[in-house]
Amino acid sequence: MRNCYFIPCLLLTAINGLSQNADTLLLDTLRTAVVTTTRMPVQASESVLAVSSLNSERLRTAQAQLSLAETLGAVPGVFTMGDANFSQDLRIAIRGFGARAGFGIRGIKLLLDGIPESAPDGQAQVDNLDLAVVSRLEVLRGASGGLWGNASGGVISLSTDPVPAESGEGFAGARVSAGSFGFRQLHAKGGARRGKTGVIAAVTSQQLDGYREHSAMRSTLAHLKLSWSPDTTSTLSMLLNFTDSPRADDPGALTAEQVAADRESANAANAKFNAGESLRQGRAALIYEKKWSKRRSFRLQGYAAGRDFENRLPFQNGGQVAFQRFFAGGGGQYQWSARSAPVNLTAGFDVDRQADQRQRFQNLDGKRGDQNLDQTEVFTGAGAYALARWKPADRLAFSGGLRYDAVSLRVDDHFGADGDQSGEKQYYRASPWGGLMFHLNPRFSLFANVTTNFETPTLTELSNNPAGTGGFSEELKPQRTLSFETGLRGMARNKRLSWELVFFHARTRNELTPYEITGQPGRTYYRNAGQVLRQGIEGSFNWFPIKGLALLMTYAWSDFQFETYTTPAGDFAGNRLPVLPQQLGNAELRWNHGSGIFVFATARLTGDYYADDANTVRIDQTVLLKARAGWRHSFGSLALELFTGIDNAAGTDYYNNVRPNAAAGRYFEPGAGRSWLGGVSLRQNWW
Repeated sequence: MRNCYFIPCLLLTAINGLSQNADTLLLDTLRTAVVTTTRMPVQASESVLAVSSLNSERLRTAQAQLSLAETLGAVPGVFTMGDANFSQDLRIAIRGFGARAGFGIRGIKLLLDGIPESAPDGQAQVDNLDLAVVSRLEVLRGASGGLWGNASGGVISLSTDPVPAESGEGFAGARVSAGSFGFRQLHAKGGARRGKTGVIAAVTSQQLDGYREHSAMRSTLAHLKLSWSPDTTSTLSMLLNFTDSPRADDPGALTAEQVAADRESANAANAKFNAGESLRQGRAALIYEKKWSKRRSFRLQGYAAGRDFENRLPFQNGGQVAFQRFFAGGGGQYQWSARSAPVNLTAGFDVDRQADQRQRFQNLDGKRGDQNLDQTEVFTGAGAYALARWKPADRLAFSGGLRYDAVSLRVDDHFGADGDQSGEKQYYRASPWGGLMFHLNPRFSLFANVTTNFETPTLTELSNNPAGTGGFSEELKPQRTLSFETGLRGMARNKRLSWELVFFHARTRNELTPYEITGQPGRTYYRNAGQVLRQGIEGSFNWFPIKGLALLMTYAWSDFQFETYTTPAGDFAGNRLPVLPQQLGNAELRWNHGSGIFVFATARLTGDYYADDANTVRIDQTVLLKARAGWRHSFGSLALELFTGIDNAAGTDYYNNVRPNAAAGRYFEPGAGRSWLGGVSLRQNWW
């Protein structure tokens, strides 16, 4: 399909959630949504930053609830890959930040109920998130170092289901779903409130055989939230999460010739060395919130998490990795609004510490051999910030802030056979930002901002030392970004049409860029790439022509290129950044009938991109189609939902993941063909 046919269908985005009634969505969600990723709550229409949100209807209805990739395509400028490889985990890029991740999420701050889900060094995984309890998602698009510090090319904030609000209120429910390639999932959830105390608990068991050979996964996730309100002005909450994932196979990447021969095959080395991972993770958090009035509030939080992880890579030397990670931290935030002046102030601090006990062993055809690395890696960070919002007139508002971070990275080498590679690095960074919002008229507004951020290398990036020894890679430096953003927002007089158009421009120095070494497939190394330019246009368009019908569209055009970048393989200045499409689009048509029947269909455009820095391996653009249908009905206090759906409805050949700068041409992880899913859910409410 050519661009000229698809682009007009995908102009400008709808990124907020859809309830069962389209009018309710329009009036209650799009217009009045309050965003919190800005660390100063404000209506989305009043923000000087580009923020998107999705509610539970978009996140959960008729979805497999296996991956954030199922719905993040509805956010402009967000690109996902690798959601079918549960060993490498989902990779997310916001405006090009995060694409370099060898596995998991990098360069983006991930939050769950305001608690960092990202480790302090900036690495995050979503394998421990139960999407069946996530009721809201916010995405802050663009640099946000002045708000969140290290590793903040953007922010993804997830909120779980709230506990029941009224004493005597409660519910219990279950959901069963199944689909192609051995997908099976069972989810159970319940909650209740008695007096000042509320609770909600959930457990999910899921497994998947996988489209490709050696791609199975199995996991169990548990979630518990307790809330106690001693009075009307304060709340104390406890959050507990646990994940047990004993199996997540890695089928590896293939060459173009191997894909042509058999798309479903695994890389031979991955099967030989039993590549994959297993993990257990638990996390606990306490949150205290005090709200004296509409003008004053305070939040204090603390958390601790432990992760026991084992990884088998498809080669012998150091091909088995084990680490025990413990990270903990906390922070406080105070918000104040002046009584007699249009001024809002926020001030706070964050403190985090991460310790990884990392070991490597020989991988003897999947069996653990002799040890060749043993070291403790420690990341410590502390940051303080202050934000302000001033609205001197009804049509004009200014926002800005400053954050200062101190970061320390240390490695203690316990493996004496190759010498002592212990070492330490410190970084100190100030990140200012500022912006304005101006209402040209009651339905049309302009916003603009200048922001900064910095990112240190993660402990994994530093410990993957191309010298082949322990310690940290000495050459790696933090990357620093300065970005500018401006946009327009509008809404029709009848409130049935809204839109947003945003332009961004960002320059990054010392971009951290991935590469592989021949003979070590699956292990990613990093180097700094001089200077990188990111710029583009994002748009949104929401149209509600009649009650129950919604057309929600997104489109983003991007120019991501190396401005200066010289490597042993050549000078790549002027080349496009790998694994980042120039175009992204999403068009979604949703219909909800008063009888309870619902139908929605989505078309997702991924433009062409390159697999390597040299821009010699080009991936053609694709369009993926999916559809869902179902029926909801309430029998008194009992709610029933039946649903079915199809993914990749046209059976398009595409790549679920492309590994940037992979060695020996092993770039490609083929995506599944046409697949189906279906399920049923029940919920019993009581008052």
